[in-house]
Amino acid sequence: MNTDSLFRFEQVIRSKQLGGRHFEWVQWDLLKRNARLYGNREAFVDSFYGIDPSLRRRRTWSQSFHEVNTIILHLLDRAVPRGSVLVSHLPNCIESAYLDLVTSKLTMMHAGLNVDLGRSETIGAVKQLKPSVAVVVSAWHGRDFLQWYREAREEAPDLRIVVVPQPGEQVPPDVESFVDYLADDIFAVYSEQDLDYLHTDPFAVHELLPTGGTTGVPKISKHSTADWFHVHSVTLAERAGHNLYDTRLLFGPLSGGSGRLWGVHTSLYSGGRSFYLTEFDEQVVLDVTSQEQVTIWVWNPALITRVVTHENFSQADLKTLRLVCYSGAPLPGEVIDRFLQRGVPAFNVYGTSEVGACMAPILPGISREHLRDAAGVPLEGFDAPVVDAQGRRLPPGEVGEILIWNIHYGYWGDLEESRRTFHESADDPWPGYHHTGDLGVYDADGYLRVVGRKKDMILRGAQNIFPKEIEDLLSPHPQVRDIAVVGMPDPILGERVCVFVVPHPGNSPTVADFQSYLEGRSVAKFKWPERVELLEAMPLGPGGKIQKLKLRELIQMKLADESSKLEME
Repeated sequence: MNTDSLFRFEQVIRSKQLGGRHFEWVQWDLLKRNARLYGNREAFVDSFYGIDPSLRRRRTWSQSFHEVNTIILHLLDRAVPRGSVLVSHLPNCIESAYLDLVTSKLTMMHAGLNVDLGRSETIGAVKQLKPSVAVVVSAWHGRDFLQWYREAREEAPDLRIVVVPQPGEQVPPDVESFVDYLADDIFAVYSEQDLDYLHTDPFAVHELLPTGGTTGVPKISKHSTADWFHVHSVTLAERAGHNLYDTRLLFGPLSGGSGRLWGVHTSLYSGGRSFYLTEFDEQVVLDVTSQEQVTIWVWNPALITRVVTHENFSQADLKTLRLVCYSGAPLPGEVIDRFLQRGVPAFNVYGTSEVGACMAPILPGISREHLRDAAGVPLEGFDAPVVDAQGRRLPPGEVGEILIWNIHYGYWGDLEESRRTFHESADDPWPGYHHTGDLGVYDADGYLRVVGRKKDMILRGAQNIFPKEIEDLLSPHPQVRDIAVVGMPDPILGERVCVFVVPHPGNSPTVADFQSYLEGRSVAKFKWPERVELLEAMPLGPGGKIQKLKLRELIQMKLADESSKLEME
């Protein structure tokens, strides 16, 4: 266990008291079980070699188990240290999922880096993590990953760089090819049964999750199989009703927390199939859903909204689709309603990278209002109070900050920041709780509604305005494809409402359009937008979330530019 960890065994006892379940297995053990029970059923499919059906790679549970074991034995034969860090820097592909399984058996720590990271962030993360192995694509969308890792290796000469080759690629001689780690010649030395000698600890740190951003070196949260899979993913898979006959289509990055949850954990636990879409495209999502008989879509609201608002969505063959699972942000109510018109519920997951998802709905008998407006009810093993500024737990009906407790380990290499984030001090009223910065309110049925971010709340004069409320009100507007609301500075009122819109083709909504629309719905005038900015696309972060910070910076620059022009006149 790392010396900078916040984990204490007493957390396990409290987790159990809150209804959390803990098991002896890690990811590899479930892979072994699935290979025994469902050997010839497909487990993983990807489009890494191309989206054409003839180019899609397919692996059964038996094939996957054999290939994962082959990789493990090659790593052991190369004396890669158990307990060390393996970094993967890959687009969505089967190899990315494999490495999560490999490292679980080797009691290694796995950090998946997003392919949207730039050079300085990549090199900074590698210096911070000090991995023994980096498994990468040599280049992706103009990013020269191989060169960056060569630069990082100058300060870490023992770093083993392994390239997952793209079709037709020749791997340079100064690095290794991932193909060599799949070579069966290793079985001349070892057998798969030899892996039974390796015993794993579900409480050992396994997942290292960057907490977001493409600028600056991100903080990296630490998780074990116990807190991230047993308490977290098992409950979510069961609440959402994932089963052996499901095919999940993952069209967001597999490298992040949501990608691991929906793309690896739920398929391992349920025995169902996962399709990893390597390049996102709205029409491709619709086509693959029909071709592969996809039953579940999984990812974030921004990408889901783009698919639902695509011109071909209403005519698409989605007869097998039965569920949409999403996380990272609220899904617009209009989008949820469009799914419901097809008989497809949208299953929301709320949480953070630091503690995982703590909240989800209970689907049987759920009301339309709770599907549209609520994050859900707390998961077993978690505590998620809403508190006021003095730290008092608030009753239903009162808005406050959302706190989350789960088994926790903190950040990689930063004990002080870990203690600050989890408020682990003797005088704190909520020691061990993660302060999310989100504002929420429970209703009488125990459902939590997230009303916005504390930092995003707009203060117009003496009035508090929650951007999510305005977004939900305006998202059904016929000219709107995607929408985000931010506060813009104002010298008199402090802030006013600014709406950024990606309109449907051929539309240019105005302030008057939106004000008239809200007036017709009896929305208080102080909440009306006072500026509209049109965009071709929203700025998205690595996980597909809308980056509101960039939108606030954009409107501030525009206002400053307009002000300077007026002064010059």
